[in-house]
Amino acid sequence: LVPAGVWSHQGTYISALNTIAEAAGAYLQPHRTAQTIRVLPRYPVPPWEWGSVVPTYALPSAATARESLEWKDAARYNGVYVSGVSAGVLGWVKRTGTAGDELAPMVVDPLITEAVAARQRGIAVLADTGRQIDVALRLPVLPETGVIEPGVFVEYQDGGASRLGLVRSTSVQAGLPDVWQTLGVETHA
Repeated sequence: LVPAGVWSHQGTYISALNTIAEAAGAYLQPHRTAQTIRVLPRYPVPPWEWGSVVPTYALPSAATARESLEWKDAARYNGVYVSGVSAGVLGWVKRTGTAGDELAPMVVDPLITEAVAARQRGIAVLADTGRQIDVALRLPVLPETGVIEPGVFVEYQDGGASRLGLVRSTSVQAGLPDVWQTLGVETHA
């Protein structure tokens, strides 16, 4: 809930929707066939809880080729303050089981007017920390999977190890008779 007079926007409807979603650590995803836009959390499950995640798709190693790999080392924050502006709330979000003493820079957004929004934005900030690997996986569009949309968890083979990652992007290349997809997958080491 956003009280009257707290936020104003100039621009397109979609830019307003993007701003609202981003304030709560989310993003927009259009539905593939319906005239619907979904608001999805950037991290449906924080990386420190990925051990309990059941992937939406287990990609067969015989059909999956790793195209590229990019390592990212971000600060290992375990706490963040998230605040509204004039009528907002101030929230301290910390990673469960930690002291919350390694603070990320404070997040200030006029749309942080409820504790739920502060918590979701804080989780998005803390989840995007530590050692990460951005992997590009190329595979055919299989009957079992279809085109894999961003926002789902996939399990894939990396050498002899099985890895879990969150799909961040999908591109499709069609050339008869084959249709291929390349997934941008975020994993945490």
